[in-house]
Amino acid sequence: MFTAYRRPAHSVLVSLAIVSPLAGAAFLAGPAAADGSAPGIEFELGGGGVVAPRYEGASDYLLSPYPTFRLKRLTLPNGFQIGGGDGMGLSFYPSFTFRGERKAADNPELAGLDDVDSAVELGAGVGYATPYWKVFAEVRRGFSGHEGYVGEIGADLVAYPTDRLSVSVGPRASFADGAYMDTYFGVSASEAQNSGLSEFDAGAGFKSIGVEASARYALLDAWAVESSAGYSRLVGDAADSPVTGIGSRDQFSFRLGVVREFKVDF
Repeated sequence: MFTAYRRPAHSVLVSLAIVSPLAGAAFLAGPAAADGSAPGIEFELGGGGVVAPRYEGASDYLLSPYPTFRLKRLTLPNGFQIGGGDGMGLSFYPSFTFRGERKAADNPELAGLDDVDSAVELGAGVGYATPYWKVFAEVRRGFSGHEGYVGEIGADLVAYPTDRLSVSVGPRASFADGAYMDTYFGVSASEAQNSGLSEFDAGAGFKSIGVEASARYALLDAWAVESSAGYSRLVGDAADSPVTGIGSRDQFSFRLGVVREFKVDF
């Protein structure tokens, strides 16, 4: 079931990227002379729309807006630099995600389950990129809505059909600890009594496996269109949860947006 946008989708993740060779972010610090960059900042700003499940395990979908901010390079007058270069090789980067709230008032099938507040996830990642393939792994800790750890590993093959178009596709797998899993997939004794669902204690482990494809097309020197489509299948306790039982193990997403690059010299 598809629902047009009314409010931010509870399952939409909003990410801040800092130098993004991996659809995540590379963090490289050192002297500005390393690549000859003059003092200044380079970043991409944009946004678009995303279609995704209302919450993890849901069977209906919601169209929501999403922002994009990608810091590509920051070079200070004293020579300190973050980012820059060609984005190839080994990279370490910060990872930030916002996970929307899950409320029974917005999802009648969850009546009797406790609401889950919005969560901010902070962590880090590591990746390795070449012009034609890349791999990455990320781990984040949640604050507010959940207090657990969640992460993702993935790999991509990259192709360049034209000078302006790049495409990538590859597998993904996500994992989480018991605190995260119990927040989103567990059913406590009181929730079971109130909702009619079976009591369920969700444990740590892999929670989904899938695949993602993305494309970027440069319209002009400073503008680009970006899109991605993904499919994931909930596994383990995430798949066995009664919360998923009233929804679906199959989770799809599609995102389309526009970004513009800015360069400002200091």
